[in-house]
Amino acid sequence: MARSQWPLGLGLLLALGIAGAALARASSGAPPLDPARVVTATRGTLGLEILETGRVEPREKIELKSKLAGSVVAVRADEGDRVRKGDVLVQLDPTELEREVAAAEAELERTRAGIDLSRLTLARTRRAIEERVLPSAELDVAEHELRSRLAEQRLLEVRLGAARDRARDTRIRAPIDGTVIQRATEVGEVVVPGVQATLNGKPLLTIADLSVLLVKVDLNQIDVAKVRPGALASVSFDALPGKTYSAKITRVAPASSRPSDKDLDVFPVEAELLAADEAIKPGMTADVRIQLEQRANAIMVPIEAVAKANGRSTVTRVLDGEREPRTEQVEVTLGARNDRELELLSGLNAGDRVLIDPPSAAASEMKP
Repeated sequence: MARSQWPLGLGLLLALGIAGAALARASSGAPPLDPARVVTATRGTLGLEILETGRVEPREKIELKSKLAGSVVAVRADEGDRVRKGDVLVQLDPTELEREVAAAEAELERTRAGIDLSRLTLARTRRAIEERVLPSAELDVAEHELRSRLAEQRLLEVRLGAARDRARDTRIRAPIDGTVIQRATEVGEVVVPGVQATLNGKPLLTIADLSVLLVKVDLNQIDVAKVRPGALASVSFDALPGKTYSAKITRVAPASSRPSDKDLDVFPVEAELLAADEAIKPGMTADVRIQLEQRANAIMVPIEAVAKANGRSTVTRVLDGEREPRTEQVEVTLGARNDRELELLSGLNAGDRVLIDPPSAAASEMKP
C-alpha cells in the first residue's frame, strides 16, 4: 500500500513546487519587458545641431506711412497684390495743396513782373543820371529795389517747390517691388503724418519682398558661440507636415538684445531659405535645426535610454536569459549629443540592446 501511494505524494509535491515558483515570480513585481521599449545601440554619424523655434519674415519689409495729414480718396492695392516700385498705391485728397501750388505760382509770377519793372526803372534811372536829369542817389534806390525783388523771387521759388512736393506727397507710391501683405486703410479715412503714425503703430500698407524669406531665431549665449554665418540649417513647419527646407545662416547678431516678452538676453540669428515655396508665409513658426558638425563612427542611443543620478550616467542593458530577457545597469561615458541621440564613448558596443524610458520620464530630461 505504501509503494502505491508514493508516486501520488511525489506528484503532489511537484505540483505544489511549480505553483509556488509561479506564485513567487508573480509576487516578485518584475513585469515582462515591453518590446516597444527595447532599442539597439547603433554605430553611425551623429549630426550635432541646435534646435530652436523661429519665425518667418521677409528679407525686406516696408511700412507705408503718409508724410501729410489728409483724407484717403483712393486705395489702389489690396492684400496679396503684386506692386512695382513707383506705383501709386494710396491717393490723398490733393485739393487744398493744389490750391497752395496755384497761389504760390501766382505770387511768383507777380514778383517776376515786378522784377521786369525794376530792371526797366533801373535802366531809365541810369540814363537820367547820365543826362543829369536825376541825382545819383536815385541810382541806389533803383538798384536796391531790384535786389529786393530778386531775393523775393528766390524765396517764392522755394515756397513753390515745397508746395509742389507736398502735392506730390498726396500720391503715396510703392518704394520697392513686392507684395502687399497688410492693408490698414480705407477710402474716406483721415490719415496722420508719418511720425504720428509711427507712434500709433498703424501703417497705411505694408509691402514685403517675398522672393527671399528669412527664418529668425533667438539663441542663448552658449549656442550662439557655436554658430557662424554660412552654416547650413534645415527648417520644418507644423503647418506643412512632411516637408523640410534647406537654409543658410546669413546673420549672427554681434551683440545681445532683450525682447520685451523675455527675461533674458538673446542673440538674434537669421537663416535664409534657399528655395522659396509659396506655401511658406511670413509669420509662420518653424523648427530650425542649425547643423554644427558631423561626428563619424559614433555609438549612439536615444536620449531616453540614459539616466543620470549622483553624477553617474547609466543605461539599462537587456541580456538574453534562459526563459526570458534580463537586465543590468551599465555605467557609460557620454560624448556629443543632439536633441534626439547621445554618443557613448564607453560602456556599450554597437548592437547592444537597451531599455528606454518614456519621453516624459524625468530620467530622459537630460541637460548638457
